[in-house]
Amino acid sequence: MLKKIAPLGLMFAALNAQADFVGIYAGASLWQPDISGSFESDSSSASSIDVEDDLGYSDSSTGSYYLAIEHPLPLLPNLRVERTNLSESSNSTLSRSIEFEGQTYNASSKINSRLNLSHTDWTGYYEILDGLGWLTADIGLTIRQFDGEIQIKDESGSADESLSLDVPVPLLYGKGEFEIPVVSFPLAVGGIINYLSVGGATIADRRFYVAAAAPLPIELGGEVGYRSFSMDFDDVDNLNADITASGWYASATLHF
Repeated sequence: MLKKIAPLGLMFAALNAQADFVGIYAGASLWQPDISGSFESDSSSASSIDVEDDLGYSDSSTGSYYLAIEHPLPLLPNLRVERTNLSESSNSTLSRSIEFEGQTYNASSKINSRLNLSHTDWTGYYEILDGLGWLTADIGLTIRQFDGEIQIKDESGSADESLSLDVPVPLLYGKGEFEIPVVSFPLAVGGIINYLSVGGATIADRRFYVAAAAPLPIELGGEVGYRSFSMDFDDVDNLNADITASGWYASATLHF
């Protein structure tokens, strides 16, 4: 997959837009998504497992945090690292039989399940607009490293199967922000998008937000917004999945 986006990396390297000085940005978020969709192991011959109807997932509460460093060095991209801990467990009683990793879980069985879609984003990006009026814009490339698993366990002990999700996925990265000039403190609206469809994996991760900060040498601020993350895997790490996690989030931010 990485070979297919190499030309894009060369194009971004040719850009010569960068920050005027070194800046560090950090933040931590509480995200409350609704989880929906279905999945199946690649070896399964039965119908897909629904995360809501079969496993009992709905509302979730999870956290994320990030660190970004911007610098004035030409050609070298800025760096952003973000960790999202998207892991939930559920207990349910099956209303129908399901199959996972070659194991059948019969109707009326009480099961414990774990859905872990946690990932780390490594992003190199360039500022293509910086100080043009009240607009800023970044573009770049993200490598999203999943390090989760899906596990289903029958409480009777008759079945306990898991499937690890340990795969890097390349994504396009874009961020845009508009600073509202009618107030005396930093206030902006913006959005961040990661997207790509390559080699059986389609990922779309979008967030839109309102951000404010105190006008101090070290800016302490906050951000509220809506994040929607969807993944469509076709035989990726032996997994077929169409899962969405969407909901509101709130963040505390720091810039110096």
